[in-house]
Amino acid sequence: MKKVKFSGIFIVALLFFTWPALILARDISPIVTADWVEKNLSNPRLVMLDIRKVEDYKNGHIPGAVSAYYRTWAYSKAGKREEIPQQDDLFEAIGNAGIRPDSLVVVVCSSSYCYYDVEAARVACTLKFAGLENVGILDGGFEEWARQKKPVSTTFVKRQKTTYKGILNKSMLADNVYVKNNVGKAVFVDVREAFLFSGEKKQQFVEKAGHIPGSVNLPITEAFTETGMFKPVKELNDLAVKAVGSDKSKPIVTYCDTGRCCPTWAFIFKEVLGYENVRVYDGGTEEWSREPGTQMIR
Repeated sequence: MKKVKFSGIFIVALLFFTWPALILARDISPIVTADWVEKNLSNPRLVMLDIRKVEDYKNGHIPGAVSAYYRTWAYSKAGKREEIPQQDDLFEAIGNAGIRPDSLVVVVCSSSYCYYDVEAARVACTLKFAGLENVGILDGGFEEWARQKKPVSTTFVKRQKTTYKGILNKSMLADNVYVKNNVGKAVFVDVREAFLFSGEKKQQFVEKAGHIPGSVNLPITEAFTETGMFKPVKELNDLAVKAVGSDKSKPIVTYCDTGRCCPTWAFIFKEVLGYENVRVYDGGTEEWSREPGTQMIR
């Protein structure tokens, strides 16, 4: 039988085209549809986290979903807002929700307003930080589920607790030291609205108006349609390429004022579009603007 020789160039090319598929391999799509959830309601691996307020959950939720209010996953500490819980608290919250390492976790938020829409990615990124692989977001949140007249339950669900132990994915986060060392090197993506990016206005708790030097502006509202759905992947990719380019290996850091909104574009970059080196600066301008020696550009 004739042997086939493969050149080094062919092998490199083969790896180039297959590697993105390998790194994105997962058992659940990062953005899942209401139809997918409905078809998988009986899947024992599926855990739906309803992060809306408890009273909203009690008024009606997806059958089988557990109530896991947003503030369980992001709260104030050390003078900063929207911080990730300490490891023990985080693992305990995951275990209390009945999540196992092989679970298919779907985060369900409210999409009635962008302020709530971004909470899903904030929680999803926190779960990814905790070491969970298969985490997705319900596209359009509970409102889309209701719009499609899917089944709704008022039964309060308590899953059997687990003891979760994972390995923290610390490379997902950028602290202020990383930011200081990488200004001018990484691509910093400010996901706030243009009037905050430009310094025309600022939040009261942010000491100085403007943005981190060298940042590009990609507002969080650009990721969603008017009904709170994620825009089609092609549109998200076009927005991403316009902001950060098409090099999937370049280091990217997303930030906002507090860490609430910036995980959405980080989740899109990493999980949906395949950018490989994406970090979230959850200290945001709240921390950066009060750090000695730091600049905010207007």
